[in-house]
Amino acid sequence: MSVMGRPPSSPQRHRLVLLTGEEGAGKSTVIRALLPHTPCSARIDAEDIGQTNPCPMNDQFFALLRRNVAGLVENFWAAGYVNVVAGSFLRSYPDYLAFRQLLTRPSSVFLAELLVDKDVRDHRRITRAKQTTQQWRDMVDLIPEDRSIRQATDADYRYIGIDTTGLDVAETVQRIKDAIPEVYAE
Repeated sequence: MSVMGRPPSSPQRHRLVLLTGEEGAGKSTVIRALLPHTPCSARIDAEDIGQTNPCPMNDQFFALLRRNVAGLVENFWAAGYVNVVAGSFLRSYPDYLAFRQLLTRPSSVFLAELLVDKDVRDHRRITRAKQTTQQWRDMVDLIPEDRSIRQATDADYRYIGIDTTGLDVAETVQRIKDAIPEVYAE
C-alpha cells in the first residue's frame, strides 16, 4: 500500500538521510526528533532493530545489520515514503560502500555525522535513558575513531559534520534541516 493512497514514488525521488557518530553523539535521539520534520518519511534506528544477546559487535554482525536496514529502506521506498532517515549502523566508509551496494540508487544521500567532545559524550552516555554498563562503555571506547566517512573524496553523498557538543536536540535538528534544503524546504 502506498502513502495516503498515492502510487509509490519513482526511484529518482528517493532520498536517504544517514546519521553517524560515536556512541553518545545523539544519533538515536536526533533520528527520532527528525521524523516529524521530514516530509513523507520513515525512520530506522539500527539500535532498535539490532538488539541481540549476546551482541557480538563484529564484522558479521554489522553485515547482518546493514542487510536488515537496507531491506527496510527499500520497503519504505516501495511503499511510497520518499525520505528515509536512518542511522546507528555505519562505522566507516567501507561500511557505507557495503550498505550502498544493497540499495537501488536514490537520487540523493545525505550523511550527517554527529560530533561531540569526549567529556560531553561521556556525560550523555551515563545520563541517557538507554542504560549501558561501564564495561560496555570501556569496550566501545577501545574502538578507534574512524574518519574515513568524513574524508572520502569519491563519496556519492553530501557530508554534513555537526558538532553537537553545545547544542540541544532542537538546535541539532535545525542544523540538519538547514543543511539539507532538498528535503526540509518542501
